[in-house]
Amino acid sequence: MAKDPFVIANAFLCALISLRLMFFRKIGARHCWWASWLAYLLVLGYGGTVIEWLFGRYADTHPITPIINLLVAALVIRARGNAAKLLSRRI
Repeated sequence: MAKDPFVIANAFLCALISLRLMFFRKIGARHCWWASWLAYLLVLGYGGTVIEWLFGRYADTHPITPIINLLVAALVIRARGNAAKLLSRRI
C-alpha cells in the first residue's frame, strides 16, 4: 500500500462514496432504472480504486483528485446515497 497522503485520502474518499451508494435504501420508493445504473457504474469506478489501493496497485495520484472526490463525497452524502438526486437540480 502506498504511503502518499494524497493516495490514502483518495482511497478513503472513494471507499466512502462507494459504500454510501451501495447502502442506499428508500422504503416505498419507485425503481428508477437509469439511477440504479448510474449508482452501479459509480460504485464500480470508485470501488475499483479502493480495490487497487488494497492490493498495492494504486501508487500515485494527482493532488487535485482527492479534492474533486471530496466534492463528490459531499454531494453523495448530502443526497443520502440517492443517485437520482445527484442529477437533480435540488439536492
